[in-house]
Amino acid sequence: MKNSPTEVKKKEMEERKRQEELEKQKRNETYQLLGGSQNDSDTDDDSSLEGNIQQLENYSYFNGNKILESLKLTAKDRKSGEAIYRQGKMNVTDISCGYDRMNGQRLGQVEATFQTGRNNFDVTLLFSHEEVTYARCGCPECSRKYWGWYSDNSRCQYTAALAFYVRDYVSHNNFSDATDMNGDYLLNSYRRGQLKNGQKETPAQVSPSVSLIPRLTQNDNKLSVSFKVGTSKMFVVKKLDDFCRQVRNGEIVQYGTSTQISHKTQDFTEESRKWIRYIDRIVREEEQFVDKIQNSGIYLPKKFNVGNSLDLFGWRLDSFYDNVGSEKIDFEDKTPDAARKKAQLHCKTGNPRISIRILDASKDKKQFDGVTVKGYIPELFQGMDSSYFIQDDSFCKTEPAFMEKVRPLTALSRNGEFHFQMGRNTLSNFYHNVLPQLQEVADITEENPEKFRQYLTPEAHFVFYLDIENDNVICKVSAFYGKKEFSVGKLLLHENISPDQQFRDFPLENSILDQTMEWLPYYDPDFDVLHCNHDEELSYQIMESGTAALMELGEVRCTNRFRSRHTLKTVKVSVGVSVSGGLLDLNISTDDISSQELLDILKSYQLKKKYYKLKSGEFVNLQEQNLEMLAELMKTLHLTPKEFVKGKMHIPAYRTLYLDQMLESNENIYANRDRHFREIVKGFKTINDADFEEPESLSRIMRKYQKNGYKWLRTLEAWKFGGILADDMGLGKTLQVIAVLLAAKLEGKTGTSLVVAPAALVFNWGEELARFAPQLKVSLIAGSQSERQAKLQTYSDFDVLVTSYDLLKRDIDQYEEKEFLYQIIDEAQYIKNHTTAAAKSVKVIHSQTRYALTGTPIENRLSELWSIFDYLMPGFLYGYDSFKKEFETPIVKNDDESAMTRLQKMVSPFILRRLKEDVLKDLPEKLEEVRYVKFEDAQQKLYDAQVVHMKEKIAQQDEGEFNKSKLWILAELTKLRQICCSPSLCFENYRGESAKAESCMQLIQSAIDGGHRMLLFSQFTSMLALLQAALEKEGIPYYIITGETSKQKRQELVKQFNSDTTPVFLISLKAGGVGLNLTGADVVIHYDPWWNQAVQNQATDRAHRIGQTKKVTVYKLIARNTIEEKIQKLQEAKQDLAEQIISGDMGQLSGMSREDILELL
Repeated sequence: MKNSPTEVKKKEMEERKRQEELEKQKRNETYQLLGGSQNDSDTDDDSSLEGNIQQLENYSYFNGNKILESLKLTAKDRKSGEAIYRQGKMNVTDISCGYDRMNGQRLGQVEATFQTGRNNFDVTLLFSHEEVTYARCGCPECSRKYWGWYSDNSRCQYTAALAFYVRDYVSHNNFSDATDMNGDYLLNSYRRGQLKNGQKETPAQVSPSVSLIPRLTQNDNKLSVSFKVGTSKMFVVKKLDDFCRQVRNGEIVQYGTSTQISHKTQDFTEESRKWIRYIDRIVREEEQFVDKIQNSGIYLPKKFNVGNSLDLFGWRLDSFYDNVGSEKIDFEDKTPDAARKKAQLHCKTGNPRISIRILDASKDKKQFDGVTVKGYIPELFQGMDSSYFIQDDSFCKTEPAFMEKVRPLTALSRNGEFHFQMGRNTLSNFYHNVLPQLQEVADITEENPEKFRQYLTPEAHFVFYLDIENDNVICKVSAFYGKKEFSVGKLLLHENISPDQQFRDFPLENSILDQTMEWLPYYDPDFDVLHCNHDEELSYQIMESGTAALMELGEVRCTNRFRSRHTLKTVKVSVGVSVSGGLLDLNISTDDISSQELLDILKSYQLKKKYYKLKSGEFVNLQEQNLEMLAELMKTLHLTPKEFVKGKMHIPAYRTLYLDQMLESNENIYANRDRHFREIVKGFKTINDADFEEPESLSRIMRKYQKNGYKWLRTLEAWKFGGILADDMGLGKTLQVIAVLLAAKLEGKTGTSLVVAPAALVFNWGEELARFAPQLKVSLIAGSQSERQAKLQTYSDFDVLVTSYDLLKRDIDQYEEKEFLYQIIDEAQYIKNHTTAAAKSVKVIHSQTRYALTGTPIENRLSELWSIFDYLMPGFLYGYDSFKKEFETPIVKNDDESAMTRLQKMVSPFILRRLKEDVLKDLPEKLEEVRYVKFEDAQQKLYDAQVVHMKEKIAQQDEGEFNKSKLWILAELTKLRQICCSPSLCFENYRGESAKAESCMQLIQSAIDGGHRMLLFSQFTSMLALLQAALEKEGIPYYIITGETSKQKRQELVKQFNSDTTPVFLISLKAGGVGLNLTGADVVIHYDPWWNQAVQNQATDRAHRIGQTKKVTVYKLIARNTIEEKIQKLQEAKQDLAEQIISGDMGQLSGMSREDILELL
């Protein structure tokens, strides 16, 4: 029996005192040997140290008395328990300390064995700082109580005895302390580089290249893998979970008596790291499994450990094979009587050699009874995706189709061998259905093939007889074996099969019967036919796809009555269109279907029905293409089915091009187009050959694509349409419009035209008009209110007025009564929000023809496109509520490709977009390069702190709070982006480095050294100020434009930059991203990314445009692993949006949800 804690403690103190005396004596001898002696301070240090040690020895974290009292024992159990403990009638087998996985706090555990008479049983206690948290007792009394789990009813004298032991033990032993699981983890994490005995690492003992070598083991039908670790000498890894912990902590581990091996990940070879990740995944999986069990309330008394090997199955086996790859793997076969014990295997893909012999099973030579099939298949080990086997010197992975064919054989095999018999009645089934599949994967030999085959019956051939009686489809199913015919339907009667029919392939016949009854689920035994019980929908399904399905199973024979009734009727529609008085006259008619039935068909289509049954009994497939086109046409024209079929309809002429596309795409719709309709269509299809001649003074300087753009604008005007000139930045949209304005003047057209542009471009328009069309009288509506008012009072004296969006809003009252020849809005994205005053103002102006110029008709939302078209041709895309319902919501929320296609068909004729790479073959090359920068510690800490702050805040918000805090989120995201630029933008007292600013200055200096001149864009003017100071410090000349720079000053700076040699132009992204021609630069630097790629492209095109003669290089500075990298991905998604609508490519537009924002962080 075990000694009491008091006696144990006494002996331990005596032994410790004896050891201390010996150590003191040795220390004195050492000092004397070295010629020294201990002074007073040494003695003082020793006594101080011994005092500290004594304090630790007297410390006890667990409160033994409270632990005992927490059991709330009865007086009887307490007295009996104490007696058992004092008398030593128990054997304590384990006392240890661990953690509660639920909350991380310290837990103690004690186990003891008791004996009462012939009964031996165990008792376990778990206890926290001051109470018992779990008790399990195996005594006879507690065993009758729900497994002895701890509860108010499970206390007994034995749990009391063990609690008394705990009280005394924790009182006399410094058993543990208050360090929790997280604290323990921290200590282990910072213990890297220290040996267990406290010695420091010696470089000679740590190899820079540690190997981890796997070893594959087979034991009967199981595979496992173990590992050795080392450099020149290899050591067995005995506990793989400990190994993983040691690698995570980067520990130095001792193997054998003198070898110490670094377990830092970087010290392992690349091949070994792959195995480390493999082991770690399995160990974590096992630990999570144990956690789930313990968290469910089940206590596992033994400590979890993986051991020295891992069983291979499922994904583990698949991943093991992939990890081995082209390397060789050590292999050991521990199966008893194995032919070989050890080998080296290499991996390959292939199937095992399977041998099958077919033997005569007849015992009597006069009578044939069937065959015996014998064979051999190697042991197969099943992964999750593939199967594996070991053959010769190969560890092989089978092909996917192989396992499906041999799975039944593996189930029958024993030690690789299998055998079974096929009797005479089932022989045909085996030969016809099974053997052909086995022949694909096995070598098959037959003892007497000629004899066996003479007992085979012909394979089954199926015939389906289809007829219709009183609108009820009926079908008789027959199976033919040679010339013998058998009813398949009678199998449903479950009659006894006569012996002479045992050769029939009943599994196949039942399968055919089941498949037929998917279409005809009812059976009439009197007539032995399957039928649909007059079900109209089933009748249609048989006609639409059931007959074709039956033809896949066999031969289908139909009566004439079935053929005449069960055909699909194609609705052939005639569409007549003509143009009159600016409207389209549309007439819909059919030759063989009444208007009422066509109306009913369209209504059924809208209700998403699959078919419509005509009065003639024929069916119309409501999913056919021509009906889909009619429904789309009806939806686009906003007509009800009744309006659609009643006769002639009047619709706006701007639907002409859309209607023509629809008619061209469907051959079952006959279209009768009048001359005017054909002229409109032809005019847009042959724009390059149009008769509109550009003004002679511009013909010499306009490029071919610009002349075509001019003709497109004139064609729109001729048919009273509006349109968007959406050419890429720098392709000369302004020149094409000026050509239209000048042509109108030269052709004698009267009237004044209005150009509305951003304020920064008003003077630019004035200069361009004076340069290319000096014949035009131009007035810039700028200056004070009185000056503008005076110019507007004489507006008819001018050919062109140019004003800004902002001034138009202020002066709108003076425009409302005026009529303009052309109205052009430049940078039309300024009216993308249809609720703004700018959008409302341009839409109230009276003008004969309206154009919109923009390189980005869609920046973020489809509503932007609607707003521009609402200006060009009001009603073309309906009211906004209808547009949102029919297009925006389906495309944005549901990724509806049909809605996307319909919108593209509607708008594409009225948008002309050419890209530089398509039309300017002579434009210099544009190279783009992303330069990544990495934060130093101080900047990284600030960034990480901001990320944590945002994540915690967002995580605490419910959906309502989140939606209300979008402005706060935007501000916090901006702060993140500012930290990326330079922390001093948002932290005034920041004195650390800015990785990006330093990289940028290096790039600027390098570009200057190479003779380059550059534009540098940033959205933060405060960042430009920092760069301005840096340039001045280095003595580098520069210009700068921000939102504070006046319009006249901007034009002056642009002219100076293009004519002198100043190397750097600092530009605020929003202030100078549009309307500036800066071809004097051949380098563009984007210091920080903007959410929208189009805005950055506009800025880039200030340099990469017509007039540029040098190759342009674009640098994007991105802080690595930050929000800036995430913004790049968003840019790519949004950049595609305009192309989806304009060019017809498919895609999706998504907004920013809570998950999207968290993804940015």
